[in-house]
Formats: sequence, C-alpha cells, structure tokens
Amino acid sequence: MTETTTTARSSTAGGFPDAIGFGFAELLVLLNLRRGPGAEASAKALRLEGELDDAPLLSAGASSLVARGAATVEPGGELSVDGPVAAVTSALAEATKRVQINLLTADSVDNVLSVESPAYRILLQPRAYLSWFAMAQRPDSTPAEVNFFIVRKHLEENPSGGATIRLLVDGAGQQLLVKRSGQGWAVGYGIIDGPAEPIREIDGLTDSQVLDHIRSIRQD
Repeated sequence: MTETTTTARSSTAGGFPDAIGFGFAELLVLLNLRRGPGAEASAKALRLEGELDDAPLLSAGASSLVARGAATVEPGGELSVDGPVAAVTSALAEATKRVQINLLTADSVDNVLSVESPAYRILLQPRAYLSWFAMAQRPDSTPAEVNFFIVRKHLEENPSGGATIRLLVDGAGQQLLVKRSGQGWAVGYGIIDGPAEPIREIDGLTDSQVLDHIRSIRQD
C-alpha cells in the first residue's frame, strides 16, 4: 500500500455529518492510513485486526473510497482523505479510550463503539453487510454522558431490555450491566470471559448514580 496522508479541514463536530457509512474494507484502509499502536488497537475493537494486511481487501477499500469521493489519489500515488473522513481516521489512530456498549433485548444484541481521542470523539455502529456508521459525539456532553444517553434511549424503546458497558483495554476484567428498575435504575458488574455467576444488582439508583457507575467502568 502506498504512503498515506490525512488532513482535516474542520476540527469541530458542527462540520461532521449526521453519519458516515463505511464498508469494512474501507475501514481497513483508514486504519492503515495512520498505522500504529492506536490504529491496531482500534482494529481489534472493530474485530478487523486479522485483515489489516490483506492486500486484496485494502485495494478494494481504497478503490471504493476514491470512487465515492471519500478519498483522493495524490500525484505521487498517495491516498489522502480530508474533512469528516480524516476526522474518523484521526480518531481511530489516536484514540486514548474505546468503550463498547451492547444494547440487549430478549432476542437481539446491537453494538455501539465509543472511540475517543484528544481531538475527536466518535461513535461507530455496525450495520448490514459488514458496514459501519460513524457519528460525531455531542461536543456539549462528556463521553460518559453520551454513553448514558445511548443506554437510556435504548431502554426507553425496550424497557424490558438491558445494556452492558465495558472498557476495551487490557486488564479490564469487568463490564457494567444497566437496566430499568421501576422508576429508577439497577446496575450490576459481570466478569468478562469468566464463569457464569449470579450478578448482584444494585437497584433504586438515580440518573446521577448510574452516571457515576458508568464513569467508574470507563475509568474516567
């Protein structure tokens, strides 16, 4: 793959569209634009680490990005991106925190990945045909508040459902479980990849108390 560069014309969330869709091969290209430990950690969070060096996929992803105007080929052959696509690239490559939110119902699981870097904070959500949608997080809310908003919205629409929140970092062995409990909230802590054990619930919680638990699991 040729050397790649990225530039961002806008550094504010106000210049970010509601959502940008990427095929998984396109995401592989973006991750390789700024290849390094940060990008590789983001690839692992996206479950794409095994394809980072897949030449046919990278070629297909680059062609797709160029064909739809999301990237350009410079005179020297380098691939470049700018604007919101560059912001997504920067967030993936420079992320200091990645948080996975699972939105649960009786028969389905949806996922949201919160990717947070010093310059950009985005949300990534998988969709059909191995595609992902990227959205800017609200600049007037903290990442923990954004995470709570996602959980709250899901449980408003699925009051009998639940949600889990986990920090994607080595050594983080717990995830937070959140659900409604009457007019309030209940939370519990589960062991990741550990033996199934009953989870002790802490119920009767207020919004601010749940937010404190979210900050704790995020290690804010």
